[in-house]
Amino acid sequence: MKQESPRLENTTPVEEKMTRSLLDHLTRLKPTRLVIFTSVFLSCLLLSLGFVFLQPATYQSYATLLTVAKTAIDQASREADIQHVAIQKQVLLGSELLTETADRLRKGDDAEAGINLTHAAIRDMLDVRPVDDTNLVEMVAEGNEPGLLPRLINTWIDVYLDARSAEIARSKGSTVEMMQEELVALTEKIQQKRLELEQFRQHNEIVSTERQDNEALARLKGLTDSLNKASEEEVKAKARLDTIRKSIERGQIVVPNEDTRTLSALERRAQELREQLEELDRQYTREYMALSPDLKVIPDKLRALEDEIQHIRRKGQTVVVSDAEQEYAAARQATRSIQEQLDQHRKKAAEFTARFTEHDALKSDLEELEQLYRDTQARLAQIEAQHTGKYPYVDVIERAFLPHHPIGPDYLWNAMIATLASLLLGLTAIWILEFLMHKEQEKLAIHLSGIHLHNQDNLPHSAFDVLPSTSVNLPRQPAQALEHTSMNGLTPQQIATLFQTANIREKQLLLLLLSGLTPDEITHLQQDDIDLEHNSLTVRSVPARTIPLHPVLAALYGKYGHCLTDPAGNRLNQEELEALLICLQIDADLSADNQISAEILRQTYILYLVRQGIRLGDLESVTGYISPTELSGYGTYAPAGTRYPVESVNLFYPIDYKQDV
Repeated sequence: MKQESPRLENTTPVEEKMTRSLLDHLTRLKPTRLVIFTSVFLSCLLLSLGFVFLQPATYQSYATLLTVAKTAIDQASREADIQHVAIQKQVLLGSELLTETADRLRKGDDAEAGINLTHAAIRDMLDVRPVDDTNLVEMVAEGNEPGLLPRLINTWIDVYLDARSAEIARSKGSTVEMMQEELVALTEKIQQKRLELEQFRQHNEIVSTERQDNEALARLKGLTDSLNKASEEEVKAKARLDTIRKSIERGQIVVPNEDTRTLSALERRAQELREQLEELDRQYTREYMALSPDLKVIPDKLRALEDEIQHIRRKGQTVVVSDAEQEYAAARQATRSIQEQLDQHRKKAAEFTARFTEHDALKSDLEELEQLYRDTQARLAQIEAQHTGKYPYVDVIERAFLPHHPIGPDYLWNAMIATLASLLLGLTAIWILEFLMHKEQEKLAIHLSGIHLHNQDNLPHSAFDVLPSTSVNLPRQPAQALEHTSMNGLTPQQIATLFQTANIREKQLLLLLLSGLTPDEITHLQQDDIDLEHNSLTVRSVPARTIPLHPVLAALYGKYGHCLTDPAGNRLNQEELEALLICLQIDADLSADNQISAEILRQTYILYLVRQGIRLGDLESVTGYISPTELSGYGTYAPAGTRYPVESVNLFYPIDYKQDV
């Protein structure tokens, strides 16, 4: 039996009529985009250009002033005083000067009519601009009337100069009078202080302003010098006495100087007799010499001479020791006497020192008064010669001029900005129109019996050709399955081939990916994230998670450590990890049609867990965050039946352990 095509029934005539009317209206608007753009652009352009060119022109005039005193021709100019210039700026813009300026402009003169400006209006027009690194200031005026500006600035300058002159005249007289009164008072104080100082000198017998020239201190100095000399003589006498005694103890000959010559003659005579006796002893015996009258007297003479020599030595020692003792005793007595005199005079010298200290204090007070008097005289002379007061010397370098060209606004530049803004507004109007039309067209739809057909402009023409000629009940599939491509991953044989070919670094990368880690998580993996003691792996992502460590990965880390680094110890980035996988695919001689990537390996591990029946909600605790859309795609690979928690699922991807241990 021949089946008839389904009938299209007009279920909503009112809605369809309104839709067609709106479509026709929007269709008629499409060709008018140029008109809309032109209308918006021209309207905005005319308004903005009118605003730009209707703005009044602004003119500027200025004068230049020097605000410090001039220097002599043989002196260097003063350095720039930034603080002084800032103070003068505040003075120039003070309300007192500006009010007087407004009054003078209002009164005018014989040649020109008065100008009625308020204090606030003048303040808005005027400005003071310091010139960098100089004591120059520019007095600037800006306004819409060029003829008014130079007159305003010049009047402002005249008011400032007149105020300066009035201040000098007023303050100079009062200051000079005050300084003269101060000088009279200082003169009286100086005379009184001099009289007091003179009386103090006479009462305390101070004959000289030099401390050492007075009698008490001079005698003290003399006694001190005498004591030092006496002490030195005493030390010398004691040393001489000790030396004589030590010489006597050692058996040395000690006699006075006057006995030295006599003792030397006797010793020479004794020496001659000894030599004569020795000569006779070699020729005769002592018995023979005793029988000869000429020879027997020689030994008697020698004994008598030696006795005399010993007598002179003993007498000389006694005399020398006695003289040294007397000299030492005299030195000690002199030192003691001078010390007693010095002790008696020190009290008198101390009293004189105290009086002299008071004398120095009085003298210092007098000198300070005299110095203050001289300084006051110098100040008075300076004030009489030149006095600037609050208003320093001003030199008008340049008077204000009549401006001929405005400083703003920049009509050409503003016109260009207005034109560009108008152009953008026109384009924005077209974009808004297209946006609204696009939204309205998406809402237009024709409801056929059970089938929703969109406008032909939004779908390919072939979309109408695929409508079934008969009513067919299509099986209902999850909508998410239509939005995802196939997620088959790699086969166990491909994984085994990769492991057989991979080196240590590539094996670690494969096992990390087959543990659910992303390339970004692998690049940030630290050595202490691998806990070999508890066989756990900590992933510090958002959110952080801790997963069991694959036995093969634990064996590799226990033997080689973390190998995903370059020779310098830097961790490999994501591009380098992907390059490792490409090199591994080439070495394993796998098909290049489907390139092996980190995402495919991680997807293989997720599919391994899903096919065991793990609950989809528990995947995040193992593999990290998975978007709901992607998670729904994995759901199509889950087996029918009960879902299991993560504790009931094998989290280790099957790997041949013997290949890596």
